[in-house]
Parts: sequence; structure tokens; C-alpha cells
Amino acid sequence: MRVLVVSHLYPAPGYERHLFLHEQLVALRRLGVEATVCSPTPLAPRVLWFRSRWRRFGSKPRRAIRDGIEATYPRVVVLPRRALFSRSGDLFYLAMRRQLPAAAGQVDLIHTHQALPDGAATARMAARLGVPFVVTVHGRDVNAHLPAGGAVARRTVDTLSRAAAVVAVSGAVARRLAGYVDSDRLHVVPNGVIGGGRAVAPADFLGDKPLVLSVGYLIVSKGHATVLDALALLRDDHPGIEYAIVGEGACEAELRRQADRLGLAPRVHFLGRLTHDDVLRMMARADLLVLPSAPEGFGLVYAEAMGQGTPVVACRGEGPQDFVTDGVSGYLVPPRDARALANAMARAFGDPDERRRMGEAGSAAVAGLTWDRSAALLLAVYEQVIAETRSETTS
Repeated sequence: MRVLVVSHLYPAPGYERHLFLHEQLVALRRLGVEATVCSPTPLAPRVLWFRSRWRRFGSKPRRAIRDGIEATYPRVVVLPRRALFSRSGDLFYLAMRRQLPAAAGQVDLIHTHQALPDGAATARMAARLGVPFVVTVHGRDVNAHLPAGGAVARRTVDTLSRAAAVVAVSGAVARRLAGYVDSDRLHVVPNGVIGGGRAVAPADFLGDKPLVLSVGYLIVSKGHATVLDALALLRDDHPGIEYAIVGEGACEAELRRQADRLGLAPRVHFLGRLTHDDVLRMMARADLLVLPSAPEGFGLVYAEAMGQGTPVVACRGEGPQDFVTDGVSGYLVPPRDARALANAMARAFGDPDERRRMGEAGSAAVAGLTWDRSAALLLAVYEQVIAETRSETTS
């Protein structure tokens, strides 16, 4: 089976984000799938390289091979401030169409990640090649694009309706797609844990001080501000808790100001972006991973922390609920509820034995979240789509 994967999220040398996409392809390759990748990348003139984000885009190669998987990174014009975002798929298609001649007759199926913009471009590409396409929804389509309404929502719905199958990465995402995708085309395929949940040596960070860790983009929905409010509520009973934040984003300055206002600044550590291996070491070092993120499509960072034996706190009703059982393998709290979050953290730090048991239960809970399992489920979707397409063609 020959599959073309389309995703602007796919990692590149020097741009080691979203490694889960590569891990899934490596596992599919073990099952006999021949996969190539097209990863549209924002056009980044050197004049913009003074900003790290644009420098990373501009530094991406045009082509790379990793673990035997070839990826191309065609440049695409991205309009500022998401202008005309509903038409962004057309810009992606213009960037990718040069690959059509090479792909003709060489692809059985296209798998794209995110309905807009990648899926909208893929729908046009698949129609030109005469092959079906599958779209995986990780969260942004249901959490941002569909609620946005207007042209963005209409283009998202149109893309989902044209896909031969839609894959949701969690039960939460599937529930949010239920009103837009027929049940016979909707499949849940959870991600795996990068590195297979291998245990790593803890980071040497702040000795043995009690440590809460958050890993994620510094954006409002991730809930870092709620963690700071919860830590302020815990100040009297647990004055020694340190808080490490891994990630970067638009909210960093405001979070620093909030920590200062709450008198927490000396105990809040902004570590910026770290390599994946260093993130795992920080997870192994932490006493608790806390990220009250809502909405949250899957929540790979929770699964990775649990794989290190570190208890987690996540939001009820979101993606992590598929593998976090409240009070058993972690804690689930309502979103944006600092008091409930503080109570969960106080319970964890007040009972080291419970924290240890919860870490062990969490590690066991994510043991089944392997990329081999994810790939097997996805391959079954591919096979069903191809069989149905061939049946329609011959009937």
C-alpha cells in the first residue's frame, strides 16, 4: 500500500516538533505501508529571520529522509493574522500541485492531518489523482475552526464531508465531530507514546524540592494561569512547591506578571523550549505534571509523563480522559477552576504513598498506547477505504 501523508505539522531536521506524526509513519512502515510526506511550510524571507519562529521555517530543507521516509517541504504563502484563512487550503494546494505528476499512479490513498488548511488542499489533490483521502482531526478543527462559524467552519465541514474517512485521536474529539461526520466514516485512533514510554534518568533540577511541571504552548487554553492561581491558594499549606514551565508562546509576559503579582515569581521557572529527551527527563524529575488544558484533543504530554511514572492532573471531559482515571491513574478537574486544581495538588503532595501508587497505575494505563497499536488501527481504516473505493469503481 502506497500512502502520501500531507501535514504542515510534520517534523524536519532542526525543527523537532510533532514527532508523533513521524512515529506513526515508522510504525506503519513496519506493517508494510510505503509512505512519503508532503509538508507545506510557510515561505519565510530572510528579512523575517530575526524572529525565531520564522527562522525555523526558513531553515527547513526542501527535502529530507528520516528513517527511510522521504519528506518534501514545499513553500507556501501564509497570509498574516489568518487573513482569508478559509481559503488557506487553496494556497497549500498551489504549493503542492507540482508533486501531482510524480504522484500520479504511485499513490493509493492520501492521509492528511487537520481538515483546514491541509485537508482542504488534500481534497483537491486527491480529486486530481483519483484516489480517496483520510483526514485525522487532532483537536484544532473541532476546538477552533468549527466554532469559528462563517467561511472557516463551512470549509472545514466541506472537507470533512468529502473525506472517505475521518479519524479522531480521542473520544472527546469524536464526540465533537459526531454532528458533522456520519458514524460509519468516523474512527477513533489514539496516538502512541513517543519512545514507547521508556523510562529515563530524571533531570538534575532544584534537587529534591517538590516540583510541579507544565509542558505546552504558552497560550490561554493550556491553563497555566489557573495553575498559578492554584499555587497561590496552596501557599500557606505547601509553601515549598516549585513550578517549572516548559514551552514558549504569546502568554509568557502575562504569566510572568501574574507570578509576580501573586508573589510566586521566585518559585516559577520559565524554561522555554527543550529537546524531547530533556522534556522526558523533566517529566521523570517532576512530582506532578499539571496542565488544566481545555479544550485538549489527545494530550500526548500527559501520556508521556505517565510513562515516566509521574502522576498528572488534566481536565475532565477532554482527550486525556481516555487514559486517565480520576483518583486512580491521575486527577481530573473542571477547566478554569483554581480551587479544584489546588485541592487535587494538595491531595497529591499531602500523600506521597498515593502519589507513588498513582504514578505506577498511570504507567500501566499508558502501556497499551503504542505506535504499533495506533498503526494497526489506522491501517485497518486505510484498507476499508481502499476496498470501498474499489468496490464503487467496479460497480
